[in-house]
Amino acid sequence: MKRIKSEDLSLHHYVKNYILRDFVEAETVPLQYKPEESSTTSYVYGAVSSTIPSPASRGRGWCYLDNAFDTTEQQNSVIVYDAYNAVISGSNYIIDYIDGRVIFGNQSIIPASVYYKWHYIAVVDEWPITEIPDPPVVAIDIASFSKEGFQLGGGKRVPRMVYFHIFANDSAERDDITETLYDGVYLKCCPNQEFNNGTVIDWNGTFNIDYTYTTYSGSSELKFDNVVARSIVLPLLAIPDRDLSQLSDVNKYRSRVNFEMAHWDEGF
Repeated sequence: MKRIKSEDLSLHHYVKNYILRDFVEAETVPLQYKPEESSTTSYVYGAVSSTIPSPASRGRGWCYLDNAFDTTEQQNSVIVYDAYNAVISGSNYIIDYIDGRVIFGNQSIIPASVYYKWHYIAVVDEWPITEIPDPPVVAIDIASFSKEGFQLGGGKRVPRMVYFHIFANDSAERDDITETLYDGVYLKCCPNQEFNNGTVIDWNGTFNIDYTYTTYSGSSELKFDNVVARSIVLPLLAIPDRDLSQLSDVNKYRSRVNFEMAHWDEGF
């Protein structure tokens, strides 16, 4: 994996699971059997939720960690119940955290409902062209980078310019998210993970049992400097008696946090 990709993943993990840890909601909803997605060895049940934004929309999903830097799958963030409201052991199923599904290996146990925690803010690596999630959304953009020597002999400093683009439902929510993100990176740093065995979530939305928490040898953490936050007022918003119906909902309440993210490599 390229270093810039692992740094992007490290930052994404830090933002979603640590900085925005207080923006987590919880609900208990019925589970519905999905025969069209099931097979003789895989019985799929989907959460029936009318919540907006949808917990299963892009960039959200169920919480797969109980704490931000855990290396093992959650034990308390998702709980499945049968028709008698008794807890079903997690050894009987696997969880698709992205699409909000519970998958059993046989039909001997029939679930009825599920309690889960989910990420209220959608965190995406780039602004999607299709399937734009409902706000609030944070789009992470690593825009540019350079490499600089920082000492005599081997070694270099690698700074990258990063932008958090925030899209909210109203000005209060925008300001709350913006300040949370600002405080999360101002005078802070985050682990620079390697992800040798893949990210925490596997390609199919389930927990990656091979995930290991390792950081780059001979490299510093990802340090954040020159943090700046500002609201973005689009031209239409500056017009007196403006008609906001002409403006896409996702663009009404926007802001941005930009900063430099850098690490130091020895002997390269």
